Amino acid sequence: MHLSNLFKYWTYQVFLPGTVLREKYEAFKSLLNADKKAHELMAELEEIYHHNTKVDFKVIENKYDAFAKCVGSIIEDLGRMSPSRYLDLKDYFKKFNFYIKFMLAPPEFKFSPPFTLPLSEIPFDNAVLSGNKALNLAKAGQNLNLPVPKGFVVTTNAFYYFIEFNNLRKFIDDILVKIDIHSIASLDDAAGQLIEKIMCAQVPPDIEKSIFQTFSAMEWDKGRDIRLALRSSAVAEDSQSSFAGQYRTVLNVTKDGIINAYKAVIASKYSANALFYRISYGLSDIETPMAVLALEMIDAEASGIIYTRDLENMNSSRMQIHSIWGLGESLVGGEQSSDTITISLKEKRTPRIIEKKTGIQATQMIFSKDSGTKIVSVRENRQDRPSLEDQNALKLAEWGIQLENFFKEAQDIEWCKDQQGRLFLLQSRPLKKEEENRKPIDCLFDDVANTVLVSGGEMACSGIGAGKVFKAERESDLEKIPQGAVLVVRNASPHYVKVIDKLSAVVTDIGSKAGHFPSVAREFGVPTLVNTGNATAALTQGKEITVYADGRIVYDGIVPVMVESPCARRDLMSTSPFMRKLKYIMSFISPLKLIDPQDPSFVSYGVRSLHDIIRFAHEMAMREMFLLGEKRLRKIGGSKKLISEIPMLLYVLDVGGGLRQNPDNKKSVNKKTVEIEDLMSVPMKAVLNGLQHPGIHWSDFTHFNWAEYDKIAMSGGIISAESAMLASYAVISHDYLNLNLKFGYHFVILDVICGNQTENNYIQFRFSGGGGDMSKRMLRTDFLKGILDRLGFKVSIKSDLVDAELKGEPQKIIFQKLDMTGRLLGATRLMDMYLKDSDMVSKYVEEFMNGRYHFASVED
Repeated sequence: MHLSNLFKYWTYQVFLPGTVLREKYEAFKSLLNADKKAHELMAELEEIYHHNTKVDFKVIENKYDAFAKCVGSIIEDLGRMSPSRYLDLKDYFKKFNFYIKFMLAPPEFKFSPPFTLPLSEIPFDNAVLSGNKALNLAKAGQNLNLPVPKGFVVTTNAFYYFIEFNNLRKFIDDILVKIDIHSIASLDDAAGQLIEKIMCAQVPPDIEKSIFQTFSAMEWDKGRDIRLALRSSAVAEDSQSSFAGQYRTVLNVTKDGIINAYKAVIASKYSANALFYRISYGLSDIETPMAVLALEMIDAEASGIIYTRDLENMNSSRMQIHSIWGLGESLVGGEQSSDTITISLKEKRTPRIIEKKTGIQATQMIFSKDSGTKIVSVRENRQDRPSLEDQNALKLAEWGIQLENFFKEAQDIEWCKDQQGRLFLLQSRPLKKEEENRKPIDCLFDDVANTVLVSGGEMACSGIGAGKVFKAERESDLEKIPQGAVLVVRNASPHYVKVIDKLSAVVTDIGSKAGHFPSVAREFGVPTLVNTGNATAALTQGKEITVYADGRIVYDGIVPVMVESPCARRDLMSTSPFMRKLKYIMSFISPLKLIDPQDPSFVSYGVRSLHDIIRFAHEMAMREMFLLGEKRLRKIGGSKKLISEIPMLLYVLDVGGGLRQNPDNKKSVNKKTVEIEDLMSVPMKAVLNGLQHPGIHWSDFTHFNWAEYDKIAMSGGIISAESAMLASYAVISHDYLNLNLKFGYHFVILDVICGNQTENNYIQFRFSGGGGDMSKRMLRTDFLKGILDRLGFKVSIKSDLVDAELKGEPQKIIFQKLDMTGRLLGATRLMDMYLKDSDMVSKYVEEFMNGRYHFASVED
């Protein structure tokens, strides 16, 4: 600031204090508004983090942007109040903001060629360009010489270009931030809007040209009669997150149908199931771009899955091959039970068949030139015959060994056999196994007395789940599914993924553990028992049951010894990429180091988080506004110490009609202090009426040893008359009050208009902080909510932060509510120290409403 401006500023302070006061007041009001909003946004971010709430990461980005804007505004307002001080706050803000923005920044992406690549030309060092599905298939074909169908990939560069060409980014983000993934209606609505928008969008001419050029250059085995299968190959798919069955595959596509099929696959990125999975797993939309794999369609006689490890014992030397007649979609979609061949690899990893089971296969999906695919009956002479011969099973086992060794981890492999008996590799991805060493050795239950309702089937995901049976006969039934239900269905469709967070377990009549849904169930840790044969018949709607997937048993009723055991379901999503990123971000937002304003470390260069900046700026703004210390109060601030019988240091600042202009009391003439009778502020009088109620005891408390608690409770929770360390402040006018009360570590804000215009009247109340532990602070929060609810306030709770609002009431009603609020504030001081349980909370709420306002001296 220039010297002339400083001179003007201080000249106003001496000769025109009202001018500076009004400017300070406006900046102060702006700072308080920004402070309020910043705390709300911080509480929302903390709630998402601490409660592991699943939202699209765009929600975090938007909330942080709004939060950062508030923090920036707070710093600017403080600068207006004190132009020459606290200049380094901006530098600290920029530093913290840089680190957070670095984590929030989307990955770099390109929307320039190549838009397509033949499988043989996919670079092995760039999974982001082709997605893992296409990359793994290319590696298997080129490095291991395994037979893979001919094909090409439409790259992620093409996807990004498609989004930019059609200006879809903002539209997509605006939809994503509104999604409630716990609401099927919300998911379906968002998915419908997004899919429709993409299907109506134009594929850029450059991409279309590249697709057809690559198509024409390929040497297809079928020649001109070529049909394609278009499959998703999104980034993050077929990696640590499988996205199994969440994206669409379009089969039997002609040359003329490629463009529409391409749009259908990328649109499936926004299906309800895929949205739920991606958000739950903690991946952002922009970091999961969609590449599309176009493969020559194989007219399959048989298809299936290889698990290179036994899911029930990953350390064993066994692998399993699942096989069905026809195309494999019925198997991975959970609609078909499979033949199962168990392979032993004990003898020098040489495969040997040790067990074969033939599933019941009455129907199969086949290739149809006219209608894509169709379901037909399995020929009668095949229904009791294995769909895979022994020599082909052993050959597939050798492929499994090669692929596991090459990728250096267990694999989930898709294969098919054409009508000429040739085997093809269609996909290889990491096998989604359960958390290693999850089961303790004592997970055995031999003495369960409950009736067995279902036994048998295949364990698709281990664990124990209990709840009420919910049968879903159609997809629309899922909207009614309650939290904690056991889903009992004929087959495990991938569509059920969007309610997987509500399920305690899943039981099916048919299907295989090789399906897409079981793979996702293992990722989410939901106990799943498939192919029981009779679950829908044996289990009645609404019946309480316990599913013991490891034992392949469903018991009648809840079995406590099982449900409470370490073998029960775990939340495997708590360490998702979302939570890891949010943890990093919150480390620069939430921690509060600057607590005591009198501590030498309470300085601008001591801030270590954005929370510290808010706390410091708020305290400095209060000091600037109310000028702690007699010298500053007398010369600059104009605030006056309120003399009352309440043991509280309170300064009031009149900005218009809040004080009697010519007080009769001579003690107030010195302009340093003011008596209660000199107050003309209607809302301030109302609050003080409540605080001075004879039922509130302001004497020493007997229930606690305050010598032990003074560091936490700050001198008994009420600011002493001798200490200015934690003074309280009130900005008043005739009908306005902004009151900041401090009871130790408790902070109360009241912002009120109590005037003649009913439509403008309101009370905004905030209560936060405390010296007790979080559980007791939450009990105190419940007490406040109980009272405020009874008084007609609209109350919201975020952690231990209580916000309440009352609007549009006549002045008389507002006055009465403020009086009761004053009583409430007097009654709740230090309540977080002695509340014990919810029963005590309920009791105190009733007693308060019946006129009791003192609770500290209570018997144990």
